[in-house]
Amino acid sequence: MAKVGLGISLDEIYSKTKGPDLSSFLTEEKMPDSPRAAVIWMIFGSFCFGTMNALVKWTSDHTDVWMIIMVRSAVIAFAVAAFAASKGISLKVNDHKTMLLRCVVGLIAMILYFTALGRIPISQAVTLQYTGPLFVALLSGRILAERVSASVASLVLTAFAGIVLIVSPDAGTVDPNALLALGSGLFAALAYMYVRELRKTDSPATVIFWFAAFSVGGSVAQSATHIMELEFNTVAALIGIGVGAGGGQLGITMAYHKANAAWVSAFSYLTVLVATFYGFVLFGESLSLADWLGGSLVVGSGIALVFAYPPKEESESGNAA
Repeated sequence: MAKVGLGISLDEIYSKTKGPDLSSFLTEEKMPDSPRAAVIWMIFGSFCFGTMNALVKWTSDHTDVWMIIMVRSAVIAFAVAAFAASKGISLKVNDHKTMLLRCVVGLIAMILYFTALGRIPISQAVTLQYTGPLFVALLSGRILAERVSASVASLVLTAFAGIVLIVSPDAGTVDPNALLALGSGLFAALAYMYVRELRKTDSPATVIFWFAAFSVGGSVAQSATHIMELEFNTVAALIGIGVGAGGGQLGITMAYHKANAAWVSAFSYLTVLVATFYGFVLFGESLSLADWLGGSLVVGSGIALVFAYPPKEESESGNAA
């Protein structure tokens, strides 16, 4: 019996599509676990996101955050719409309220994060943005609603100590730009939670498309009048940001469909390593001992937390767009 997707059967998609199986990107159907494929997809996604981060940092010297958001989001919206149209897939939203909330908090997270990327070292920004899973654990109530074990409490406190080292390396001083990146982690956590809810009603393609479209609408007024002033290299970099973000979203979405979410989440921190490499090689960034120690505490605690407190089964194929 053919599995029914959003408009056409998955059997038809399989017969018409060459290359990697992207059917789980189009529907909510769970695919058979494949840890090896999950790692490959996660490495691909981490490389794409790391490249996107480097391009955002470079582009920040040539245009503003609104332009970056608009072009990035337009590239993704066009790509998803074209792909869905070629397969006869509907991008109709079923849960309008949750989708709107996901788009609002996601756009805020992106504004804060891209602003921080232009002002602080890439590795700092990425590490602080990756506090999202810690905020998810707290905000979802899955820790607060139950008795907190000593091990989980110690991991959260350890991560907080790492955050303090990055945000306030010198006692009594706080880097406001680092707080922007930390704030992006908080709003990204809210976005993840709404994406988790949208899994029940909407496909990953729908979630990604409407977030991108919403972001275009939220930034076009501030950036459209300046688009003709951009140089060719800047335009190419902006398009590259969109391609990198789209590739990263695809890679991570597919990875979560191929293996246990807790196991996959640990590999998501590869983006921190990729970003650190780009920062050192392309921008000559050097990190202090406090940065290295703080980053290690945050990343280490995040990885340990997903294993100590793994996601519930119904959330295992979540797609953080």
